[in-house]
Amino acid sequence: MAVTTALGGAAVLLVAAAAALVYRDAARVGVDLGSPALWGVLLVATSGVALTTALLVPDAPLPGVLVVAALGPLLYLLERDDSVHGDDPADPTRLPSDSERADDRDE
Repeated sequence: MAVTTALGGAAVLLVAAAAALVYRDAARVGVDLGSPALWGVLLVATSGVALTTALLVPDAPLPGVLVVAALGPLLYLLERDDSVHGDDPADPTRLPSDSERADDRDE
């Protein structure tokens, strides 16, 4: 029981640190959808559900718990990428990192 409590406490600290980093990054980048607080809460909620499931349901399949835990950060990263790169249509002839330099050469 002491090991479970220690692991649960460490997980809570890790989730709090991750939520603070997501909040800070979302405020810096200026994510299009939602607010920085909303993304932090989403990360805490999905991680909390995964942690609660892992602690209270010993027979829960680990891949399912990991998918739920990764859902919040994954959704944030997808929205962050969309906010940074915009809604421009994809150009199959150029790499995203090469787009600005290629535009300069075309002129």
